[in-house]
Amino acid sequence: MNFPSPVHATAACAALTATRLREAAQAQIVRAFRVQLGGGPEPSDEVVALFARLAASELRLHRRVVAVAVALEPADHDGGRL
Repeated sequence: MNFPSPVHATAACAALTATRLREAAQAQIVRAFRVQLGGGPEPSDEVVALFARLAASELRLHRRVVAVAVALEPADHDGGRL
């Protein structure tokens, strides 16, 4: 059985957390725009900026997960033998 390294597991956990935070911020913005369509105020600049920062962080963390996974792959692919 192949278990992830602690580095890969930590990066994957951070990426999952970032996704959840971004999704929560996205839901908040969607609610704010719905309120605006009903005649309420638009989403604040702070909320939009937070969403943008969270989305950028999420993307960086997902790229890091991929980079760590690639770095941990065995360099020699000899038919599956280790």
